[in-house]
Amino acid sequence: MSFHAAPSAADAVLPAQAHADLNAEVRRLKLLAPHPAPDDRAMPAPKPARARSGLVAWRLKRVLSFMEEHYWEALTLAEMARVAGLSRMHFAAQFRISTGVKPHEYLLRLRVERAQKLMMESDEPLAQVAFSVGFQTQAHFTTVFRRFAATTPHRWRSEQMVRTPHGVAAPARALGSAHQA
Repeated sequence: MSFHAAPSAADAVLPAQAHADLNAEVRRLKLLAPHPAPDDRAMPAPKPARARSGLVAWRLKRVLSFMEEHYWEALTLAEMARVAGLSRMHFAAQFRISTGVKPHEYLLRLRVERAQKLMMESDEPLAQVAFSVGFQTQAHFTTVFRRFAATTPHRWRSEQMVRTPHGVAAPARALGSAHQA
């Protein structure tokens, strides 16, 4: 038993002139682009990729300054985009091209750097350090800190105190290597 239907008259091959007339009518109705001549069928050159340049310098500087001044606040993407004068999604994409990280990731790194500085300069409890740099809980602070510094805040502080003589805080310039973690 065969499931193939017998060819009908509609399936018959159109004569060359009828085929050409049909193609001309389709092109006239703009349903298809005209076919190139047989020798012109080479693949068209691909369009060059659109250049991705990121934020212009003044916008980036404005946003980074805003983040530096307000890092301990609950900053939203909408607020940062407003400062840059762009829509949220366009800002986020351009910021990532410019810095290599998402805006929220940049803000978290900034908070961890500030926390490291505070831990070196004072003996405040870690919970207080976490709150003062913008984290809502010490647990979240510890999780984020571990991601960037590869250790817990307590252990990091202990290691820093061992490295400095008699628990005296190291000068600010010595913090550079710790911030690269």
